[in-house]
Amino acid sequence: MLIDPRHLEQIAVIVDTGTLREAAEQLGTSQPALSRTVHALETRLETTLFERASRPLRPTVLCLALAEQGSAIRTARIRAAEMVGVGARGFFGTLKIGAPPFLCGRLMSTAIAEFLSERENVRIDLSPNYKAQLLDRLNHNKVDMIVGPSKFVEAGNSDFRVEPLFEDTNVVVGRAGHPLLQEDEFAAIGLENTTWIGHHEHSALRTDMENALKQFGVMRPRIAFQSESAGTVLDILRASDFLTILPRHAIRKDGKDGLATARLRLSDHVQIVSIITLAQTAETKLTLDFKEHLRRTLRRIV
Repeated sequence: MLIDPRHLEQIAVIVDTGTLREAAEQLGTSQPALSRTVHALETRLETTLFERASRPLRPTVLCLALAEQGSAIRTARIRAAEMVGVGARGFFGTLKIGAPPFLCGRLMSTAIAEFLSERENVRIDLSPNYKAQLLDRLNHNKVDMIVGPSKFVEAGNSDFRVEPLFEDTNVVVGRAGHPLLQEDEFAAIGLENTTWIGHHEHSALRTDMENALKQFGVMRPRIAFQSESAGTVLDILRASDFLTILPRHAIRKDGKDGLATARLRLSDHVQIVSIITLAQTAETKLTLDFKEHLRRTLRRIV
């Protein structure tokens, strides 16, 4: 026999308060209406639920069992309502973000750590990947946003919302104290004889690096290592005399990461790092809050 969950909640409140009057006040109804509900339920069950001669009302064994279920339902409903309210204020939920590996490092990790420190009921899933994979995940709602170069999206493509965050350029990077990085004039012959760390075939950095080196006549750079792990690439740079080309944001300005950039100016155009979302997707309060937090964080550390 199915019983309306609302009636079970009402029974639980009556048991807790001991009187129909107090229960009616808590439930926001009238005492006669609550009394009719109890009477109708007793008629349906063909048994009594309360010994009416006693004050406060004394529940029967069956009534106590029903009240236990009603209390569980009431607690779950109240908790769900609280979560909905918290979620509507941006303090509950899961946010899924995709970004190229080197953006997932210092910049995104700093922003995410600070954001989560103030929102204990929020979870963020950060997925490092490359252009094609990130756009596919965004189109299939597997990520809520991409943080990456604006060039991921073709100009005029109205399927995406592109919100610029900061400008950046690519630079030649090596360990602090690398002899070639000390030179005021970075000779092309130095580039030709250098051993390089390359980038994954799906990474936009791979094409950027090839184009940058071609302008200095380096058509076939000697590649000693490549990895999808941004952290591993940076570790090997610090421990070797290899060089690579990275976005400037991947390197700390204060040099505390043990890395340095060449004075050599690459001819690549300025790149814009942006937040990319689907244009037709409604944004939650959590998404909007994180985007604003990310802007503030990047203004401080880029």
